[in-house]
Amino acid sequence: MSTDRPSLLLVDDDPGITSGLSPVLERDGFRVAVAEDGLAALAAVAAGDVDIVVLDVMMPGLDGRETLRRLRRDGHTVPVVLLTSV
Repeated sequence: MSTDRPSLLLVDDDPGITSGLSPVLERDGFRVAVAEDGLAALAAVAAGDVDIVVLDVMMPGLDGRETLRRLRRDGHTVPVVLLTSV
C-alpha cells in the first residue's frame, strides 16, 4: 500500500465541522490539515503540499469566496471545493 496520500486542506471556522469531516476524509485516503480561517488557508497553500482545498463559503473576516479570489490572483491553481450550508 502506498504511503503517498493526497493532501487536503479543510478550511472552516466551525470546529464541529472540521472535527466531523476530518476523520471521514482521512478514512477516504487523504492527509487532512485544518485551517480555521481564510488567512490561515492562504498561508497553508502558499507553504505548499496542498493537493486540494475544501473551503467553507461563510466565514467571518475573509470569507471563502474572497479566499478563493486571492488564491487565484496569487497564481495558485490548486483545486477548490466550496462548502455551503442549506
